[in-house]
Amino acid sequence: MKLVWIIILPILLSTHLFAQQSKLEGVLLDSKSKSPIDLATITIKNLKDSSKFFGAKSNEKGQFEIENVPYGNYKLQATSLGYLAKEVAVVAVNNAQVSLGKISLVSNSKVLKDVTVSGEKATIQMTGEKKIFNVDKNITSAGGTAEDVLRNTPSVSVDMDGNVSLRGKDNVMFLVDGKPSAMFGSDVQTALQSIPASSIESIEVITNPSSKYDAQGMSGILNIVLKKDKKPGYNALLNAGIGIPYRLNGGINFNANVKKWNFFINANARTSKTWEETTSRRNNYSDDFTFSSFTHNDRRPLSGFMNMGLDYQLNKKDKISFSQSFFNANMRGDSRNTISNEIGFLTLLSRQVRDNEYTGKPLNSTTNLQFNHKFDKPKEELNVEANFSISRYIRESEIENISYDANLNPTDIYIQRIPIRGGNYNGTLQLDYTKPVLKNARIDAGLRSYFIQFESENQPTRQLLGEAEYAEPILKNHFIFNQQLHAAYGNVANQYGATNVQIGLRAEYFLYKGTIYQYNASASNDYLSLFPTIFMNRKLKENQDVTLNYSRRVNRPNFFQLIPYLDVTNPQDTVVGNPNLQPEFIHSVEIAYNYRYGNGNGNTLIGSVYYQYTTNLIQRYRRFNQDGTTFSQNQNLANGQTYGVELIDKHNITKMWDLTSTFNFFVNRIDGSNLDSTLKRNGYGGFLKLISNTKFTKTLSAQVVGNFFGTTTIAQGEVEPYANIDFAIRKTFKNNLGSISLNVTDVFNTLQTRTVYNFFGAYNQEVLRKNLTRTIGLNFQWRIASKSMRNPDAKTAESMKRNATKGKSKDKEAKSRDENLKKEDGDSEEGGNNNR
Repeated sequence: MKLVWIIILPILLSTHLFAQQSKLEGVLLDSKSKSPIDLATITIKNLKDSSKFFGAKSNEKGQFEIENVPYGNYKLQATSLGYLAKEVAVVAVNNAQVSLGKISLVSNSKVLKDVTVSGEKATIQMTGEKKIFNVDKNITSAGGTAEDVLRNTPSVSVDMDGNVSLRGKDNVMFLVDGKPSAMFGSDVQTALQSIPASSIESIEVITNPSSKYDAQGMSGILNIVLKKDKKPGYNALLNAGIGIPYRLNGGINFNANVKKWNFFINANARTSKTWEETTSRRNNYSDDFTFSSFTHNDRRPLSGFMNMGLDYQLNKKDKISFSQSFFNANMRGDSRNTISNEIGFLTLLSRQVRDNEYTGKPLNSTTNLQFNHKFDKPKEELNVEANFSISRYIRESEIENISYDANLNPTDIYIQRIPIRGGNYNGTLQLDYTKPVLKNARIDAGLRSYFIQFESENQPTRQLLGEAEYAEPILKNHFIFNQQLHAAYGNVANQYGATNVQIGLRAEYFLYKGTIYQYNASASNDYLSLFPTIFMNRKLKENQDVTLNYSRRVNRPNFFQLIPYLDVTNPQDTVVGNPNLQPEFIHSVEIAYNYRYGNGNGNTLIGSVYYQYTTNLIQRYRRFNQDGTTFSQNQNLANGQTYGVELIDKHNITKMWDLTSTFNFFVNRIDGSNLDSTLKRNGYGGFLKLISNTKFTKTLSAQVVGNFFGTTTIAQGEVEPYANIDFAIRKTFKNNLGSISLNVTDVFNTLQTRTVYNFFGAYNQEVLRKNLTRTIGLNFQWRIASKSMRNPDAKTAESMKRNATKGKSKDKEAKSRDENLKKEDGDSEEGGNNNR
């Protein structure tokens, strides 16, 4: 704690040097509808020296803030596409905070009838604790899913099995539009593959969330923001794609905004054929016996996803929102697992072949209802939200098992059937309240409660050749658990000159009860825990700031880790859940530096140094059996430490070419001495991600994405390095209403993982995993929009340009609009970094 104060005090004391600086704020509204105007550009110029100016952009609520403004008199100008420029001749800045109140902009209806120009969103935006990565330029994931989008997101890595990690650590908390969804409670990989890339607006990366968010998620939060256009009029995006090997996808994103109503729907379907292969080889220290297995799995998924919603503005202060999402799939496949016992990997002793035909039918529904009330005081608001999800999973497996002797003569044949039924209910109620106090301070407070009930049951049977089918008790499973969480949080934020400080505390009471019917046993756990957070941001210059944050978080085991189901898909390495797993807790500290360089052309450099200390670290632990088989189960290790550095740079090399680079290097220290006195490992890991975007012409662009993953240390071994390259090219036509793209994933077919386990004194094992990763896809998009939302053709644009040059006032207006466009086109922070 002393170290924290040593860091905090100099920052707080130094803020007195900025006593003669002020914060200027206001709200931009449409003069007729009184609706907020977002992405407007606000600039102020000193009346004494017009060369000195400050700028900001309004947020989605129309609010803007310009910080660190020296005392004096200024001229303010507000500009936005489709509106006449607004100018305030004299603004007196003589207090620590100056509020301009509501500023109305008049719609330029004549301009809207002729032309509407849409600016390009910044690839990277940093707002407070979030890093926002917009996916507009991410054409390599066209026709893909959320998993493909995450593969190309800085700070994020996705392994061969679809497991997502953030800065090299898994246990990520997933949100959809800022809310939890039951679809992520059972099978994260299936959930990510169910959300189409065409429905995603952006990915928000939150490595150290404030106390407003759930404490769940060891490495942070990934928020998937779905598309929902709120511009007046209607707008539809049709998409379709085909791929080699076989892949078909299609869907529609539709939005209609009429007066007080806003309706949206995203509906997509996809099907494909894919495969997975796993090769495992093991040799012993004590003898020449060796074991090997090879599994080939063909999958044929068919899935559909729909997200729809409705917003209604009751009055100027109250809004109610409703949304409903559905996901349904039919996951069919068949696999062959060949297991061999040998001497020196050469002389066969026995072999076992397991052919598995299976189907999986997940179904998920999530309903959300939200009420928002704005008080008379600006920025004071109340939000009440209810969320209910229901998820069902049905899986049928039929396995034919044939055993052979050394001469490949059959010795035993049987059929194994494993039907699994499972599902969960998830209900959440949340209340959030925000109130500005004093001059620069804000208080956030809220309550949240959720309840989950999950049940899974299977009734496995075995049938020997020529005999009747009978139950197989050793594999039978019936498991039910209930979870409750009740939380309360509070945040206090204040600004001291150029420094923003936010301190928060979250209290959570967690209750877990599970019943294992086949063993007539139960497991339970409950705790009351506090999760403090500290966030400080110091603006060094107009284009530079530094951030220090700390948080304590938790990872509660998911039901796949808890459920005591015995998985014998590979009899050489059986896997079972552990209902006695305890939550792991983490302390996380991060210092980040944000630098926007290059004279406002959108270049951004974000550098971070971080440290994480974890207790009750959860990792897969293997035990060696005398017969050569292994038994794997998740266990709580004593602790783990991770410290590392991350650099993210988005650089516009030329007007036509930009490069986004992510470099992450970390060191892992794992202490499992509570299980095995020799289980202590130190190692390192990291990855490099390069995203190159080239715009050859106004209508032709290309993207190359390269990933390199270094050696990663795990509890009982390491994952060797691997790399891949993706490529895509896109052509737009009809004034950007349509586009066609060609993408190639894993161009050189190099994406595979090799994991090496070293159990010194017992055996060595290597596991090589390879999936179908090299694909070629052709994707088509077409936009349908009301007239006010369409892009102009060349003649209309030229006509408007000529008209805009008539007269000095019109010339100034066009110039302001052009400046606004330049800042919006590819500019991640410039002009908007004061709006935090």
